[in-house]
Amino acid sequence: MKLSLIICTRNRASSLTPCLQSIAKAHRRLNVDLVDVELIAVDNASSDATQAVIEAFAQRQSFPVRYVQAPVPGLSRARNIGVKASSGEWLAFTDDDCIVRPHYFLRLQARLDVRRFQYGMASIVRYNELDDPRIAQCQIEKESLIAKGTRILPAGTIQGANMFMHRSVFDQCGLFDEALGAGTPFPCEDIDLACRASRSGFTGALLPDPIVYHDHGRRTGSAEAQQTLESYDAGRGAYYAKLLINGTPEIWDLWRRSFEYFKDKKQFSRELIAAGEYLAQASLSPGPNRAN
Repeated sequence: MKLSLIICTRNRASSLTPCLQSIAKAHRRLNVDLVDVELIAVDNASSDATQAVIEAFAQRQSFPVRYVQAPVPGLSRARNIGVKASSGEWLAFTDDDCIVRPHYFLRLQARLDVRRFQYGMASIVRYNELDDPRIAQCQIEKESLIAKGTRILPAGTIQGANMFMHRSVFDQCGLFDEALGAGTPFPCEDIDLACRASRSGFTGALLPDPIVYHDHGRRTGSAEAQQTLESYDAGRGAYYAKLLINGTPEIWDLWRRSFEYFKDKKQFSRELIAAGEYLAQASLSPGPNRAN
């Protein structure tokens, strides 16, 4: 099996090393006769020393590390460039502020089985207890599968900080929607692609491990944490709006039940506003990767 791990980074030269070192440590535990690993490090228009950090790291490794530039900011653009630069049959994604567990590659080697599932995610655990637990965290206790043909995946079901896709998903469903993701008003590119995969007949998986630790640094109660949570609301609204225009009217029921459960009028308002903004944007510029 060949595995491509794709990391996109922007202006984090001073804090990127822990992520890279954790990947190197995990690779040292791997039986390279069973799994061939490459790291695709995508520099998303950085203006700091990111390139130098990655290239210095690459020179010290026994496995391929490819430095790739994405000249236009935007996570989906960067991930798409990483996908195109990769050669693995399986593609894994994590973030530049994540630390993979030492068993990361071993667990992927043991669990990835294209006959059972073709996309999914594994656990994301908060690295610092002072950080807001509502941000990009998901502890999965028991393995479960997402049935192929599932028309709606609730927002947050698949998260990009510890995500994997078989290459056949990209071959059939296309790339990440470049109108979505960090760098746009709508951070929901991960669940959008996963939902497209499901609707195209692929089976998903939620796995307890391999685990990554997310060192996002947004402290509980901080303005930065609140801003991130509000951006999640916008992403949810855009994702649901995209489902609507792609012929999924039943999303209204999920939306209604979500509002009745959480009873958060401000959150619901942000979702509705973002949905309207996404619909207006989609009508003006369909774009090459605004896939159904």
